[in-house]
Amino acid sequence: MQTYPLGLQLYTVRDLIKEPADWRRVVASLPAMGYAGIEIGSTKPFESAGALRAFLDDHGLRTSAYWAQPTPETIASIADTAATLGTRHLVGCWGPDQMKTLAEARKTAAAFQKMSELAQTRGLTMCYHNHYWEFVQYADGRYGWDVLMQEAPALSAQIDLYWASNFGAVDVPALVRRYASRTPLLHVKDGPLVKDQPNSAVGSGAMDIPACVRAADARLLQWLVVELDGFAAGADMLAIVAQSARYLLVSGLGAER
Repeated sequence: MQTYPLGLQLYTVRDLIKEPADWRRVVASLPAMGYAGIEIGSTKPFESAGALRAFLDDHGLRTSAYWAQPTPETIASIADTAATLGTRHLVGCWGPDQMKTLAEARKTAAAFQKMSELAQTRGLTMCYHNHYWEFVQYADGRYGWDVLMQEAPALSAQIDLYWASNFGAVDVPALVRRYASRTPLLHVKDGPLVKDQPNSAVGSGAMDIPACVRAADARLLQWLVVELDGFAAGADMLAIVAQSARYLLVSGLGAER
């Protein structure tokens, strides 16, 4: 069975990495848990992308994706940063107001089509990261996600499995299978499938994670990226991050380092 390297979206541990020394300590602890990379939207706390890359190299880590939404004015610098970090994947998303109607969804799709075309001129792949609001149906029966994929043909997907379920309303394995040919990245998160309730360690919630991952195209999927958006008060986030990696490794979905 195909296995995939594990990444961590650093937003998960945002409360633990506010100081530069803590950032370095936390990230340096990830390889021992089984993580092969991180997903980021900034080169901080380093003075340059090169300094960040050197730190990651020293700890055997890679960058799975870089969060950036290119414009004609910024694509050159974004491409330089991505190249230095060693990733070809850019990720972005917009908020609920930009998906609340079919007309708004079509505007969002047009904007991300332009971003995707810009990314392609630099050998990069633009991926859209969903939340639950892309999975509310419009009057024509389509989800906002379908509008994005249909009207932005150059756009790829970073499917967030938990949010894509819209709290149990969507068949996520079927969704992943439908868009497998455009999905190089999966965000793997778990929880009770109850709105406004915190996420839990991957494998301990209501999501059928193995079915979701196995629905992907093994020839295209490159990373499983663990993320928790919200967590219970007092939770030991590093323990949850480690538990999530253990689950993915033991279940035969994550690749050993």
